[in-house]
Amino acid sequence: MTLPVAVPLALAALAAPVPARAQAAPHGPLPDRRVPMEPTAWPFTAIGRVNVVQGPAHRSHCTGTLVGPRQVLTAAHCLFDARLDAWVKPHQIHFVAGQARDVNTGIAEVEAFRLAPGIDLRLATRPNRSGIAPEMIGRDWAILTLRQPMALKPVPWLVLPKAELPGSRPGAVVALAGYAADRPFLPVIHRGCAARIDAPAEGLLSDACDSMSGESGAPVLLLDADGSTALVGIHTAVTRSPGAGNAGRSATGIGVAAGSFAAALDETVRQ
Repeated sequence: MTLPVAVPLALAALAAPVPARAQAAPHGPLPDRRVPMEPTAWPFTAIGRVNVVQGPAHRSHCTGTLVGPRQVLTAAHCLFDARLDAWVKPHQIHFVAGQARDVNTGIAEVEAFRLAPGIDLRLATRPNRSGIAPEMIGRDWAILTLRQPMALKPVPWLVLPKAELPGSRPGAVVALAGYAADRPFLPVIHRGCAARIDAPAEGLLSDACDSMSGESGAPVLLLDADGSTALVGIHTAVTRSPGAGNAGRSATGIGVAAGSFAAALDETVRQ
Protein backbone atom coordinates (compact mmCIF):
# COMPACT_ATOMS: atom_id res chain seq x y z
CA MET A 1 0.00 0.00 0.00
CA THR A 2 1.31 3.43 -0.89
CA LEU A 3 0.86 5.96 1.88
CA PRO A 4 0.74 9.75 1.61
CA VAL A 5 4.12 11.44 1.68
CA ALA A 6 5.06 13.43 4.75
CA VAL A 7 5.86 17.07 4.19
CA PRO A 8 9.60 17.85 3.97
CA LEU A 9 11.24 18.81 7.26
CA ALA A 10 9.00 16.44 9.19
CA LEU A 11 12.04 15.10 11.00
CA ALA A 12 13.00 18.60 12.10
CA ALA A 13 9.86 18.74 14.24
CA LEU A 14 8.03 20.67 11.52
CA ALA A 15 9.15 23.97 12.98
CA ALA A 16 11.00 26.96 11.58
CA PRO A 17 12.73 29.87 13.34
CA VAL A 18 10.79 32.27 11.14
CA PRO A 19 7.29 31.24 9.97
CA ALA A 20 7.28 30.67 6.24
CA ARG A 21 4.95 32.73 4.06
CA ALA A 22 2.31 30.75 2.27
CA GLN A 23 2.62 30.85 -1.49
CA ALA A 24 -0.37 30.67 -3.78
CA ALA A 25 -1.07 27.30 -5.32
CA PRO A 26 -1.81 27.02 -9.07
CA HIS A 27 -5.55 27.25 -8.41
CA GLY A 28 -5.34 30.05 -5.85
CA PRO A 29 -4.39 30.20 -2.18
CA LEU A 30 -5.39 27.34 0.07
CA PRO A 31 -8.33 28.43 2.28
CA ASP A 32 -7.35 28.56 5.94
CA ARG A 33 -10.09 27.46 8.31
CA ARG A 34 -7.89 27.62 11.40
CA VAL A 35 -8.90 30.17 14.03
CA PRO A 36 -6.64 31.60 16.78
CA MET A 37 -7.93 30.86 20.26
CA GLU A 38 -7.21 31.72 23.88
CA PRO A 39 -6.53 28.47 25.78
CA THR A 40 -8.43 29.46 28.92
CA ALA A 41 -10.77 26.46 29.15
CA TRP A 42 -10.28 22.70 29.23
CA PRO A 43 -9.23 20.76 27.17
CA PHE A 44 -7.11 23.53 25.64
CA THR A 45 -5.43 24.31 28.97
CA ALA A 46 -3.90 20.81 28.71
CA ILE A 47 -2.57 21.27 25.16
CA GLY A 48 0.77 22.97 24.76
CA ARG A 49 4.13 23.36 23.09
CA VAL A 50 6.78 20.65 23.19
CA ASN A 51 9.97 22.70 22.98
CA VAL A 52 13.15 20.94 21.89
CA VAL A 53 16.59 22.56 22.22
CA GLN A 54 18.98 20.75 19.91
CA GLY A 55 21.78 23.29 20.29
CA PRO A 56 22.46 27.03 20.72
CA ALA A 57 21.11 27.83 17.26
CA HIS A 58 18.86 24.82 16.78
CA ARG A 59 15.45 24.94 18.43
CA SER A 60 12.14 23.52 17.34
CA HIS A 61 8.67 22.87 18.66
CA CYS A 62 5.75 20.55 18.20
CA THR A 63 2.39 20.21 19.93
CA GLY A 64 1.67 17.91 22.86
CA THR A 65 -1.27 17.00 25.08
CA LEU A 66 -1.26 16.27 28.80
CA VAL A 67 -2.88 12.84 29.06
CA GLY A 68 -1.93 12.01 32.66
CA PRO A 69 -0.57 13.86 35.70
CA ARG A 70 2.99 13.53 34.35
CA GLN A 71 2.42 12.24 30.81
CA VAL A 72 2.37 14.20 27.56
CA LEU A 73 1.57 12.65 24.18
CA THR A 74 3.30 13.99 21.06
CA ALA A 75 4.82 12.90 17.74
CA ALA A 76 8.03 10.88 18.01
CA HIS A 77 9.77 12.62 15.11
CA CYS A 78 9.75 15.82 17.15
CA LEU A 79 12.38 14.21 19.38
CA PHE A 80 14.71 13.16 16.57
CA ASP A 81 17.70 15.33 15.71
CA ALA A 82 18.25 14.82 11.98
CA ARG A 83 21.58 16.67 12.13
CA LEU A 84 23.00 14.08 14.52
CA ASP A 85 20.87 11.22 13.20
CA ALA A 86 19.90 10.40 16.79
CA TRP A 87 17.23 10.96 19.42
CA VAL A 88 17.56 14.00 21.67
CA LYS A 89 18.03 13.59 25.42
CA PRO A 90 15.11 14.15 27.83
CA HIS A 91 16.73 17.22 29.39
CA GLN A 92 16.52 18.95 25.99
CA ILE A 93 12.71 18.89 26.08
CA HIS A 94 10.27 21.15 27.94
CA PHE A 95 6.47 21.15 27.89
CA VAL A 96 4.62 24.47 28.12
CA ALA A 97 0.89 23.93 28.63
CA GLY A 98 -1.75 26.39 27.51
CA GLN A 99 0.69 28.93 26.18
CA ALA A 100 -0.89 32.21 25.05
CA ARG A 101 1.83 34.71 24.16
CA ASP A 102 3.76 35.29 27.41
CA VAL A 103 1.40 33.40 29.77
CA ASN A 104 0.74 29.69 30.20
CA THR A 105 -0.98 27.17 32.44
CA GLY A 106 2.22 25.36 33.41
CA ILE A 107 5.82 24.54 32.47
CA ALA A 108 7.55 21.22 33.11
CA GLU A 109 10.88 19.58 32.37
CA VAL A 110 10.92 16.14 30.80
CA GLU A 111 12.44 13.28 32.78
CA ALA A 112 12.13 10.50 30.20
CA PHE A 113 10.22 9.50 27.11
CA ARG A 114 8.81 6.30 25.70
CA LEU A 115 8.83 5.51 21.99
CA ALA A 116 6.83 3.03 19.95
CA PRO A 117 8.50 -0.38 19.65
CA GLY A 118 10.49 -0.68 16.45
CA ILE A 119 10.52 2.99 15.46
CA ASP A 120 13.65 3.91 13.53
CA LEU A 121 14.07 7.34 11.96
CA ARG A 122 17.75 7.13 11.11
CA LEU A 123 18.79 8.40 7.70
CA ALA A 124 19.50 4.87 6.50
CA THR A 125 15.83 3.92 6.96
CA ARG A 126 14.30 6.95 5.26
CA PRO A 127 13.24 7.19 1.60
CA ASN A 128 14.93 10.62 1.49
CA ARG A 129 16.52 13.02 3.96
CA SER A 130 13.25 14.71 4.86
CA GLY A 131 10.84 11.81 4.55
CA ILE A 132 9.74 9.00 6.81
CA ALA A 133 9.35 5.37 5.83
CA PRO A 134 5.68 4.36 5.40
CA GLU A 135 5.99 1.59 7.99
CA MET A 136 7.10 4.15 10.58
CA ILE A 137 4.05 6.43 10.30
CA GLY A 138 1.98 4.31 12.70
CA ARG A 139 4.87 4.33 15.18
CA ASP A 140 5.27 8.10 15.14
CA TRP A 141 4.17 8.68 18.73
CA ALA A 142 5.97 9.35 21.99
CA ILE A 143 4.95 9.61 25.64
CA LEU A 144 6.89 12.19 27.63
CA THR A 145 7.21 11.72 31.39
CA LEU A 146 7.47 15.03 33.23
CA ARG A 147 9.65 15.52 36.31
CA GLN A 148 6.72 16.82 38.31
CA PRO A 149 2.94 16.37 37.92
CA MET A 150 0.99 19.30 36.52
CA ALA A 151 -2.04 20.65 38.35
CA LEU A 152 -4.17 20.42 35.23
CA LYS A 153 -6.97 18.15 34.09
CA PRO A 154 -5.58 15.68 31.52
CA VAL A 155 -7.33 14.85 28.27
CA PRO A 156 -8.63 11.26 28.04
CA TRP A 157 -8.12 9.12 24.97
CA LEU A 158 -10.71 7.03 23.14
CA VAL A 159 -10.18 4.06 20.84
CA LEU A 160 -12.73 4.00 18.00
CA PRO A 161 -11.79 1.28 15.50
CA LYS A 162 -12.61 2.09 11.88
CA ALA A 163 -14.72 5.11 12.82
CA GLU A 164 -15.73 7.78 10.33
CA LEU A 165 -15.88 11.00 12.30
CA PRO A 166 -18.04 12.86 12.93
CA GLY A 167 -20.46 10.76 10.85
CA SER A 168 -20.43 7.72 13.14
CA ARG A 169 -20.99 9.90 16.26
CA PRO A 170 -24.21 11.90 15.75
CA GLY A 171 -23.90 15.40 17.14
CA ALA A 172 -20.14 15.17 17.66
CA VAL A 173 -17.56 17.66 16.35
CA VAL A 174 -13.98 16.90 15.29
CA ALA A 175 -11.30 19.48 16.00
CA LEU A 176 -7.54 19.81 15.56
CA ALA A 177 -5.74 22.25 17.86
CA GLY A 178 -2.05 23.06 17.91
CA TYR A 179 0.81 25.53 17.87
CA ALA A 180 1.57 26.26 14.23
CA ALA A 181 4.70 27.88 12.84
CA ASP A 182 2.77 30.91 11.63
CA ARG A 183 1.38 31.55 15.14
CA PRO A 184 3.78 29.69 17.44
CA PHE A 185 2.78 31.26 20.77
CA LEU A 186 -1.01 31.11 20.46
CA PRO A 187 -2.90 27.95 19.52
CA VAL A 188 -5.06 27.68 16.46
CA ILE A 189 -8.01 25.35 16.01
CA HIS A 190 -9.90 23.94 13.06
CA ARG A 191 -13.25 23.03 14.55
CA GLY A 192 -15.66 21.04 12.42
CA CYS A 193 -13.26 18.99 10.30
CA ALA A 194 -13.31 15.22 9.78
CA ALA A 195 -11.20 12.16 10.54
CA ARG A 196 -11.09 8.49 9.62
CA ILE A 197 -9.71 5.94 12.08
CA ASP A 198 -7.65 2.98 10.81
CA ALA A 199 -7.25 4.68 7.44
CA PRO A 200 -5.43 4.31 5.12
CA ALA A 201 -4.25 1.34 7.22
CA GLU A 202 -4.93 -0.11 10.65
CA GLY A 203 -3.49 2.02 13.43
CA LEU A 204 -3.35 5.17 11.34
CA LEU A 205 -5.61 8.19 11.20
CA SER A 206 -6.34 10.41 8.22
CA ASP A 207 -7.84 13.83 8.71
CA ALA A 208 -9.36 16.61 6.64
CA CYS A 209 -8.27 19.34 9.05
CA ASP A 210 -6.28 22.44 8.19
CA SER A 211 -2.82 22.34 9.71
CA MET A 212 0.69 23.70 9.33
CA SER A 213 4.25 23.06 10.45
CA GLY A 214 4.48 22.99 14.24
CA GLU A 215 1.23 21.06 14.67
CA SER A 216 2.92 17.66 14.64
CA GLY A 217 1.64 15.78 17.67
CA ALA A 218 -1.50 17.91 17.89
CA PRO A 219 -4.52 16.08 19.27
CA VAL A 220 -7.38 15.12 17.01
CA LEU A 221 -10.24 15.79 19.41
CA LEU A 222 -13.75 14.40 19.45
CA LEU A 223 -16.11 16.90 21.07
CA ASP A 224 -19.14 14.73 21.79
CA ALA A 225 -22.76 15.81 21.93
CA ASP A 226 -22.92 15.00 25.67
CA GLY A 227 -20.24 17.60 26.39
CA SER A 228 -17.38 15.14 26.82
CA THR A 229 -14.06 15.45 25.01
CA ALA A 230 -11.52 12.79 24.10
CA LEU A 231 -8.39 12.42 22.02
CA VAL A 232 -8.91 9.88 19.22
CA GLY A 233 -5.45 10.22 17.70
CA ILE A 234 -2.64 12.61 16.94
CA HIS A 235 -1.81 14.49 13.76
CA THR A 236 1.81 13.92 12.68
CA ALA A 237 2.22 15.12 9.09
CA VAL A 238 0.45 16.79 6.21
CA THR A 239 0.04 15.32 2.77
CA ARG A 240 0.55 16.93 -0.59
CA SER A 241 -2.07 17.07 -3.32
CA PRO A 242 -2.12 18.87 -6.67
CA GLY A 243 -2.84 22.57 -6.25
CA ALA A 244 -2.81 22.43 -2.45
CA GLY A 245 0.77 22.49 -1.28
CA ASN A 246 2.42 25.59 0.10
CA ALA A 247 4.91 26.28 2.85
CA GLY A 248 3.98 23.28 4.95
CA ARG A 249 0.26 24.02 5.22
CA SER A 250 -2.38 21.59 4.04
CA ALA A 251 -6.03 20.64 4.43
CA THR A 252 -5.30 16.91 4.58
CA GLY A 253 -3.18 15.10 7.10
CA ILE A 254 -2.15 11.76 8.49
CA GLY A 255 -1.38 10.59 11.98
CA VAL A 256 -1.66 7.85 14.55
CA ALA A 257 -4.95 6.48 15.85
CA ALA A 258 -5.39 6.07 19.60
CA GLY A 259 -5.50 2.30 19.25
CA SER A 260 -1.80 2.32 18.40
CA PHE A 261 -0.68 3.87 21.69
CA ALA A 262 -3.58 3.22 24.10
CA ALA A 263 -1.95 0.21 25.79
CA ALA A 264 1.31 2.10 26.29
CA LEU A 265 -0.59 5.07 27.72
CA ASP A 266 -2.53 2.82 30.11
CA GLU A 267 0.71 1.32 31.37
CA THR A 268 2.66 4.57 31.60
CA VAL A 269 -0.03 6.61 33.33
CA ARG A 270 -0.59 3.91 35.95
CA GLN A 271 3.08 3.71 36.92
